[in-house]
Amino acid sequence: MPHGALQTELYPFERVVVLVSCALSFLGSSLLVGTHALWPELRTRPRQLLLYLSLADLLSAASYFYGALKDFGSSTWDCVAQGAVSTFSNTSSFFWTMAIALYLYISIVQGSPSGSSLLCFFHVVSWGVPLGITVLAVILKKIGYDASDVSVGWCWVDIEAEDRILWMLLAGKLWEILAYVTLPVFYILIKKHINRAGIGNTFQGGANCIMFVLCTRVVRNKLLSSLCCWRSSSPEHSLASPESCSQGPDLATKDWGDTREGDRARAEFSST
Repeated sequence: MPHGALQTELYPFERVVVLVSCALSFLGSSLLVGTHALWPELRTRPRQLLLYLSLADLLSAASYFYGALKDFGSSTWDCVAQGAVSTFSNTSSFFWTMAIALYLYISIVQGSPSGSSLLCFFHVVSWGVPLGITVLAVILKKIGYDASDVSVGWCWVDIEAEDRILWMLLAGKLWEILAYVTLPVFYILIKKHINRAGIGNTFQGGANCIMFVLCTRVVRNKLLSSLCCWRSSSPEHSLASPESCSQGPDLATKDWGDTREGDRARAEFSST
């Protein structure tokens, strides 16, 4: 591609859609992190893994939002910084997604105990590999202005790099394809075992929030109970019984008393 290639025209509605999607993803990831911080009894190993995925999605949504809002026109320092952050966080998000699927498969289908060594392995791979790829890409000057040919205003792999296809694969697309191939296999095997026994990158955080907060009975009940307590503490609801606020969380946690790691993982997966 010749130097100084013209930027692909972006329509206003495209940028608006991306910005809204990033904002919803950021809010969704923040809600996941918030529920993990507020309620210690929900801190099972599957939700601990989900916390790390949410942190990666939080960073990814923020970087995409900044890039789409800024609409870069050249490889400035903040373009490279934004591209590096989005490359690291988005790649890490795919790794943590696969880590969760692998953990659930090992715990539910194989029934093998999972200790701290497995979590350390997930940390090394899911943070270390994306970080290594990102640092190498920045050192070799592969991150930069892409003329919006493969994005909506944000920076990623330099569109003028001769080996840009290779780096697009290493900086995200390869891991995305692997995730799309392996995840259905893991979850089909998990679902079959349970039965025998008895969305785009910019919206990833929002999708996780819908699945693991709004569609998870335990967390949903706790959120509704907290809202009930907040409303009953206001002056217009001062006659409400205090006991009615305390019953919600207690009832919501009755299904969380499993002691075996496999049972907790099974309950976590089935409740969604």
